[in-house]
Amino acid sequence: MSILPTQRFRTQHDEIGAIVGRIEAILMSPTGHTRAQEIRQAFSELSAKLRLHLALEDDVLYPRLARHEDAKVRDLAAKYQTEMGGIRQTYEDFLAQWVHSGKLVTEYSAFQTALKGLFAALKDRIHRENTQVYPLADVGA
Repeated sequence: MSILPTQRFRTQHDEIGAIVGRIEAILMSPTGHTRAQEIRQAFSELSAKLRLHLALEDDVLYPRLARHEDAKVRDLAAKYQTEMGGIRQTYEDFLAQWVHSGKLVTEYSAFQTALKGLFAALKDRIHRENTQVYPLADVGA
């Protein structure tokens, strides 16, 4: 059994998903609003994984796909990088607005709402890459 060229990216997606799941579990618990330090720690872990992952995708994977011999792959890579490339800045803005500012404690309900939107966008990107981008990258490797 050979290892897929995108296996590292897929593993990173799984790790990111596990951290997102931990944060969601904290927020769903009745004591979530009292666990700010635990939430901050989980975001610290998520930030480390997500920043590395996005850098690898945006700086290595997508540029490689943009030079692919198949125009369909090139077009899809360009489309996805444009559509989903903003998640890095969206995430950094979210951290500044909610996590680093302390508003996750003082405006917990609004924090939860904002986080749902962020996580929905992140999960959508992960799903679309796993099901549409990575299979093309694996075939064309």
